[in-house]
Amino acid sequence: MSFVKETVDKLLKGYDIRLRPDFGGAPVAVGMSIDVASIDMVSEVNMDYTLTMYFQQYWRDKRLAYIGIPLNLTLDNRVADQLWVPDTYFLNDKKSFVHGVTVKNRMIRLHPDGTVLYGLRITTTAACMMDLRRYPLDEQNCTLEIESYGYTTDDIEFYWKGGESAVTGVTRIELPQFSIVDYKLVSRNVVFSTGKHAPQQCVVHTRNIPNA
Repeated sequence: MSFVKETVDKLLKGYDIRLRPDFGGAPVAVGMSIDVASIDMVSEVNMDYTLTMYFQQYWRDKRLAYIGIPLNLTLDNRVADQLWVPDTYFLNDKKSFVHGVTVKNRMIRLHPDGTVLYGLRITTTAACMMDLRRYPLDEQNCTLEIESYGYTTDDIEFYWKGGESAVTGVTRIELPQFSIVDYKLVSRNVVFSTGKHAPQQCVVHTRNIPNA
């Protein structure tokens, strides 16, 4: 136990949270995966939907590599405040929160090679622009669009970890008014005045259930 404590103390000592991993070098590859716990509401009036999910991000930070312990280290969630983490946000978000009962629902796990797993339990209400001209026989595509707020593709490259299997739980969701037809994962390139970004999308295709 004392050796583990010494290892963690050593990793955190002198760690500069202000700099991304490999600062000045290749962009950080940040993998993402989502397990959808529930889709709580789809509102045609407000043009949005609400979902609760387990959102995981993975990246490698060589500053956090360690030897002598052949185990992954799952640390107290408050350690996340002492480490660099991606400034990930949802472009079409209206409001979101990280669950906090009984403690803030986030996880930090370190691997010996410096790989970091950062997990959050989040509920988000996201905009979904719907075409209701065929109501009540309409079909909608609702997206969750994810990217870095401040970093461009020179610093961070997001990708879906595991490809199409990066998102789970969608097919088991049951909604009173909609049926979920399918979903797909999409990568885009967008240029803002601040530089190039590459948002990642999860697009859920729904169909209205008449007389629901």
